[in-house]
Amino acid sequence: MKVLMVGATGKYASLVMPELKQRGVTVRTLVQDESKSDAARQQGAQETTIKYLQNPDSLRAAASGVDSVFHLNPAFAPDEAKLSVAMVEAAKASDVRKFVFFGVIHPSISKLSNHPAKCPVEEALYESGMEFTVLQPTMFMQNLDNGWSAALEQGSSSPPDSKQVKACYIDYRDVAEVAALALTEDKLGYGTFELCAPGMVNRVELAAMINMKTGTIGTGNMARPLGILWAEQGCEVSFGIEVVL
Repeated sequence: MKVLMVGATGKYASLVMPELKQRGVTVRTLVQDESKSDAARQQGAQETTIKYLQNPDSLRAAASGVDSVFHLNPAFAPDEAKLSVAMVEAAKASDVRKFVFFGVIHPSISKLSNHPAKCPVEEALYESGMEFTVLQPTMFMQNLDNGWSAALEQGSSSPPDSKQVKACYIDYRDVAEVAALALTEDKLGYGTFELCAPGMVNRVELAAMINMKTGTIGTGNMARPLGILWAEQGCEVSFGIEVVL
C-alpha cells in the first residue's frame, strides 16, 4: 500500500508516519520546498514530491499511483478550504480509493476561523465517491506545554480563550494511531469521528490539578503549562487519555 501524506513534516503530524511505517506502508510526502523534502526523508518517507497546493495539476501528479491520502492543511492558511477541496478533487481525479481528512472538533463554530474552513472539505469528501474518514480531534495534550516556560517563570499563562470553558485533552500519538488505522483498514471507512477523552476540565481546574502535583503554579490565569511534561517530570497524570471511537 502507498499513502500520500500532506502535512507530514509538521511537529505533531509527523507522528503519523511511524505508525504507517510499522504497518508496512510506503509513504510519499507532498512538500513545497527541498528542505521539507529532506526532513520528510529523515522521518522515514520513501518518496517525496515537491508540489504546490495552489496548483491542481501539481496535486493530481502527487496523488497519482497512491492508494490513500492523509490530508492535514497548513494551519490557519487564509485559503484553507480552497486548498483542501482542491486536494480532494485531485485525489478523486487520480482514482485514489481512500481519503483521510484531519479536521477539528466542532467545525461549525464560526467564531474560530480555522473551524468553519473544514466544513467545505468534509462536504466535498462526502460527495466525492471515495471512501473517506474524517477525524475531528479535541485539544491535544502536547499543546499544554506551550505555556510551560512562562508558567514556571511567571506563575501564569494567559491564552485568549475563556478560562471557564471546559475541554478534554488527547495525546496526538493516539490520534496518529487512529489515522493509520483509517488509512490501512476498512473499519473506519465512511465515518466522521470526534476523537476525545474522559475528563472535562476548564483552565482553572487544570491549574489546580497542576498545583497539586507541583506546588508552584497559581490558578488565576493558568492555561497550558505542563501537559505531557507531567510524565517527564515524574508526576502522575491526573486524568487518563483514551481515544474514544
